[in-house]
Amino acid sequence: MHLPETPAGDHARPNGDGTRLADWPQHIAILNDYVRVPYANGSSYASQFFYREFSRRGHDVTIVGPRDPAARDWELPRRHLSLPSVPLRTHPGVFVPFPTRAVLRSAAEQHFDIMLGQTGSELMELGVWLRTTQRIPLLCVNTIHLPSVYNVLIPDKLNGSALVHSIFDKGLIPFVERTSADVYNRSDGLIVLSAGLKDYWRERGVRVPIHVIPRSVEPKVFSAPVGEDPFPARARRGSRLLVVCRHTREKGVQRLLEIFARLIAPAAPDATLTLVGDGPDHDAFRESAEQLGIADRAFFPGEQALTHIPTWYRHSDLFVYTSLSETYGQVVSEALWCGLPVVAFADGMGVSQQITHGNDGLLVEPGPDERTANWRFAKEVLTLLRHPPRLRAMAERAACNAYQRCSPGRAVARYYEAFDRAKEHCAAQGEQRRGLRRALPLARWAGIHSIVAAMGCVRRPAETRDRGQPPVWDAPLDDELARRSQPPPCSVPDSLVDALSEESAG
Repeated sequence: MHLPETPAGDHARPNGDGTRLADWPQHIAILNDYVRVPYANGSSYASQFFYREFSRRGHDVTIVGPRDPAARDWELPRRHLSLPSVPLRTHPGVFVPFPTRAVLRSAAEQHFDIMLGQTGSELMELGVWLRTTQRIPLLCVNTIHLPSVYNVLIPDKLNGSALVHSIFDKGLIPFVERTSADVYNRSDGLIVLSAGLKDYWRERGVRVPIHVIPRSVEPKVFSAPVGEDPFPARARRGSRLLVVCRHTREKGVQRLLEIFARLIAPAAPDATLTLVGDGPDHDAFRESAEQLGIADRAFFPGEQALTHIPTWYRHSDLFVYTSLSETYGQVVSEALWCGLPVVAFADGMGVSQQITHGNDGLLVEPGPDERTANWRFAKEVLTLLRHPPRLRAMAERAACNAYQRCSPGRAVARYYEAFDRAKEHCAAQGEQRRGLRRALPLARWAGIHSIVAAMGCVRRPAETRDRGQPPVWDAPLDDELARRSQPPPCSVPDSLVDALSEESAG
């Protein structure tokens, strides 16, 4: 644990850029699945963003999460509380935290003013316990779409079993969803990243206030000057397809490889697919590309530094995304911000909310017949590649729309509003609970994390590789760049995009 004193600064009252007086909350806790961020992860990038933004506005911010024995001091935030943990073997760099008396005592001694549960694990139960015992307001953030992620823990042989999937779909997943809804209902509000997820959790019994707040994009990273072309010489301009994501089953990478190999590559001889990222299934996807006969047109440059990702976006022609597991899909916002149109499957969640169909990208229904859906996806990709004027018009609209939706000031201001509502909600609740109701969150936390850790031993451990320098928490903020990153005038009206769409369709 490392908690130096950090004085609060003087700030203006709430205004358009999200700044305000630092009288409350003075001390913000962010519960996060990583204290050291080992690889690209949208949820943790969001935590890093809010850690920096709230710190810049004069608040003390402490990151609470699992201890990583490989972490070095410079990889950790200045203020953090690391919990005893065990490794999740299927995901190198991921650790599962557990409650102890010392942890509870240390957390209670911090006197947090509010807790932001930016976690998809039972670590949220720490927030529930502190709320129950210390009356500290708790805001939960939904970061995981449960039905889409469980298969990353299943061995390859079992993953092909309909019986195994039926057990999860009809038994385990509904149980975990009920557990999550119960945790949310013992908080002071739930933040979701899309309107579709608000409906999703209301249907599953969440009764506390639900706030729909899209993630922001950091201008200091994604509006920086464009670097040199990072693509290999074989990737010709005008036909570069790009996807940036973690290389795990849940992201739909295998489906994208098959669409490219069977439907896009034969019809577009110059088209290439570049898959930036890494993860436990990285090597399996490379082997699949070889088996599909596209090894010379599918490139795997590995995970890239966050500051280098915008260069990939800006030197690409089209972003393609087949994941159906996104509570948000941060890479979609990043691509649009950089003026890169997107073709994606409509997920009814985060991705669907970010794309304005026909304006800055295209949404394709993923079913019910997968073969037909794949054909429609490939058709949209090919149509755009063959019609550069429409692609360029979409690119400009993409940047305009993303700037308006994802500005940092807007996101921070909406979080302040959620903080105030959470404080009111917590104050309106009854007295502190005692006895069994206080112990239940800790027992459930320990039990479920024991099961998760055990399941991590079922599938063959993923191999680790050198991913370069991980993203850091205390990167300096370039305020001047942020001020200069204002929405550019959109010279391409919606009517022209519509006209070009009709022309290319014809």
